[in-house]
Amino acid sequence: MGGAIRSAVHALGRNLAAGLRLALFMPVERAAFRISAVQLLLIVMLSAAIDIDADWVRASHDSRLSILGLHGEIFALGLLGFTSALLAALRRDVEMYLALPIVVLASFPVIQIAHVLPDLPQASGVVSPPVKAILEYAILAWMFIVAVRAVYLCADPLRARRRIFAVLGGVLLIAPLWFAPLLGPLDPWWRDYDATAVGNDAISPASEAVLAAQEFMMDRALDSLEDERPGVTDLYFVGFAPDSRRPGFVTDVDNAQRTMDERWNTNARSVVLVNSPLTVAERPFASVTHLRKVLLEIGDVIDADDDVVMVYLAGSSGEDHSLTAVNPPLDLVSLSPQGLRQLFEAAGIRWRVVVVSTCHSGAWIDALKDDETMVIASSSATVQGADCAGGVGPTAFGDAFFGKAMRASDDLAHAFDVARKQLVEQRAAEPMMSVGPAIAEHLKSLRSKSSGRVVAQTRLR
Repeated sequence: MGGAIRSAVHALGRNLAAGLRLALFMPVERAAFRISAVQLLLIVMLSAAIDIDADWVRASHDSRLSILGLHGEIFALGLLGFTSALLAALRRDVEMYLALPIVVLASFPVIQIAHVLPDLPQASGVVSPPVKAILEYAILAWMFIVAVRAVYLCADPLRARRRIFAVLGGVLLIAPLWFAPLLGPLDPWWRDYDATAVGNDAISPASEAVLAAQEFMMDRALDSLEDERPGVTDLYFVGFAPDSRRPGFVTDVDNAQRTMDERWNTNARSVVLVNSPLTVAERPFASVTHLRKVLLEIGDVIDADDDVVMVYLAGSSGEDHSLTAVNPPLDLVSLSPQGLRQLFEAAGIRWRVVVVSTCHSGAWIDALKDDETMVIASSSATVQGADCAGGVGPTAFGDAFFGKAMRASDDLAHAFDVARKQLVEQRAAEPMMSVGPAIAEHLKSLRSKSSGRVVAQTRLR
């Protein structure tokens, strides 16, 4: 089995190398290609992977992966298979039917990559619209020449009129690809995501059924919180993702809760509030009202002098640094740093760990820091992180801190250092941390439920 895989990968490499020579107008022989059904499958998969990445580059910030992109790949492959079969029939050459798609697709990766280069963000200020239009025509011409070379290479050299057949075959082969958008559903792999638009089949968050379900879900979430354990410093976790336009924020807080439950023993002591058009009747909304209820309930079940409460905020923010709450058609109140401080005080929560992932999140540090509070921000107050507006997947900070560092460390400060180092190496925004002297000492008593060892010996910064 392993030998077969290595052989297939080696043959794929041979095909791509030969295809590159063909695309770059270098000498290449028909024997340089390895023709088989397995190779066709592998090259199709590679071509689709490049298309997925290319569509991602061209997609807007709020796009997400769409299965409809598969329709476009199948349609384009069907056109290539049909024209290859037609040329094979005209030439009365059965081998051409399988060889031609492999040769063409093996030659296209360099064209696909060149085609997407003008759409890269770095090229936006260099490639003007007229230049981009010229490049589009150049790419089409390149595709035609490669198709002609591919047909010529696959045609039997002993047959007459090989060159004429190659030119006409190149036109027949490439024309459907040129005009495919007019012929079929060439949907991109990444489509604009608009969570603010409520479709006919969507459930409105403002419907009576949803609002009634929200009351039930909130009651269930609060009832499921376990009381503190006497003699043990318990850790409680609250995730809050209030922007329904950005599915990545929901992924962020869900991943964080998973890490905290599995690694830091907050299971049955964690609650996540999210705004998402996909879960309006399944999960509690991320509203200031719901956050207030959760913190009040936690304040009732904890030992305020001993237990620690961590709140993770993930979302976009406005000019005043307040966390934006969007869940149309509901009109929700944004959460400000001062508002969160008031919620903590109203709930009687003394020991606080606040993790903020938003634009200019360092502004939350000055508003929340005190002797009994740790604040971790995804960036400084003067820096807007590249992913602070969210996207399809988790933010770089959320993945670095909760996805990796908090899973690998038993020390909050060490986890922060690990995440900061990773983000700096990735050239992402550098996170900030403020730790009050009292909580720095108190966190030494935070112990793992499973082993009883210290899990957070936080250093003062």
